[in-house]
Amino acid sequence: MATLHEKASAFADSHRGPGIIVLPNAWDPGTAVVLAGAGFPFVATTSAGIAFAQGVPDGQHLSRSRMLEIAAQIAAAVDVPVTADLEAGYGPRPEDVAATVSGAVAAGVVGCNIEDSTGDRERPLFELELAVERIRAGAEAVAASGVPFVLNARVDPYLVRLGTPEENLVESIRRANAYREAGAGCLYVPGVSDPDTIERLVREIDGPLNVLGARGGADSVLSVAELEALGVRRVSIGGSLAVAALALVRRAAAELRQDGTFGYTRDAMSNTDANELMLRARREA
Repeated sequence: MATLHEKASAFADSHRGPGIIVLPNAWDPGTAVVLAGAGFPFVATTSAGIAFAQGVPDGQHLSRSRMLEIAAQIAAAVDVPVTADLEAGYGPRPEDVAATVSGAVAAGVVGCNIEDSTGDRERPLFELELAVERIRAGAEAVAASGVPFVLNARVDPYLVRLGTPEENLVESIRRANAYREAGAGCLYVPGVSDPDTIERLVREIDGPLNVLGARGGADSVLSVAELEALGVRRVSIGGSLAVAALALVRRAAAELRQDGTFGYTRDAMSNTDANELMLRARREA
């Protein structure tokens, strides 16, 4: 069984080596086991999926302690490195982000996302100076831990629809480079799918670029191979798998309620297969 330092080193090193990192996003230990069992060398969490599984909306409706508790459970369930989606760090101050990053290291994950969205429609992004200080505080917490933890700074102009496409691009590049200088190990710009835009982000951001490859309710425009060819270093799928699973439950419930039939079981794995999968994961973790 690899130590946290060994897992974190493997994950950090993957951001410097050849090839693209594909991160599927789990929302509980069971989904993490399935994803690791499918052969993915790394697994991420999805804050949206975790929130929905707890019966609450996305957007920091769970506390820091609860989110870290679930992230720790996910990390303990698999033998592959796990990086966590920790939203906006559970507080606006730099020290809030530092506490969240320190808590993530203690939870046994090897990296985390910290976003610059505020959740406030009147001021959807943190002012750049404060946003930079938040990332710097997180990077200092990483350094103090002694773990090669990957701090992934999420840059949200596109998600909050800050301005025109060109304004969003310029602001994303400006923020990403400022966060990189403040100590971020990776830069995450979700909400972009245009190849020319992605290519420019790759060219003008001084660090590895993470993009969102899939969104729930939307067709995915580019494949992993196409994103890799554009120079993207890391691709994740956010809550798209979680909401796809919820859609399956909703369709199955409608079938059972309206028709009284059980067609949803046609593609399900057997209880025996699921049990063996979980037992194998427990032995390996």
